[in-house]
Amino acid sequence: MFNSTTGDLTWSVCTAGYEVVEGGEEKNVPDAHLGTNFFRSEMQQAYLLKRGVVRAKGLETKEYVPSSEADGLARQLAAMFQYENPIVQSPTDDQILAFSNRFGLLVPGKKMYVRDIVLTCKYLHLFAEAIDRGDKIKAREVFNDAVVPGMTVRVVGSKSGRLTANWKLEVEPVNLIALAWLQIAAELTTGRAMKKCNAPDCLEWFSDRSNKRFCNNRCKMAFHRQYSKDLQSI
Repeated sequence: MFNSTTGDLTWSVCTAGYEVVEGGEEKNVPDAHLGTNFFRSEMQQAYLLKRGVVRAKGLETKEYVPSSEADGLARQLAAMFQYENPIVQSPTDDQILAFSNRFGLLVPGKKMYVRDIVLTCKYLHLFAEAIDRGDKIKAREVFNDAVVPGMTVRVVGSKSGRLTANWKLEVEPVNLIALAWLQIAAELTTGRAMKKCNAPDCLEWFSDRSNKRFCNNRCKMAFHRQYSKDLQSI
């Protein structure tokens, strides 16, 4: 839910988790409206539709504010797509469910096409790849072609909504796809780089600092335990 006063996006996650089901079994699945111009063959489109629908298992939800509690969401989505695997297999259903169980679906509601998650991951991957190799022109082209329309522009003053002498226009996301695009675009426009946690099996990303290698102390300890085991095995 979008708060028009504060500009914060509050998002819901099904507490019972999510599952992938055949698309033919589901009715009224919303279209994510990716707004992309990338070429996709009819065969590719047909296969992606066969990957089915991600559906919530229950009705109870928990809420969080992704702008403050999911700083590396865009990078996690981008990392789920790998060109070594065909687009029809990357990301896998297991990766999609792991992400959904933590962050929820990318659009409001109880279900969405796997296809839309796959394509979102692909476009974010292309943008992240361009940033990481220093190709800002390519990154700009990808963003301008692939950015989604799920954003709103607000005239804002103070976060409380009180009158203030200084007003400005502010772009805000209305779903997780838009949030991810705004997060990853900030790497280009503000120069704020992101870094992946060095701990084994950790998928977290955080704002890059030269002296920070882990997202938390638990991951730091896990890394050093694994390092000690590796030394002992030599």
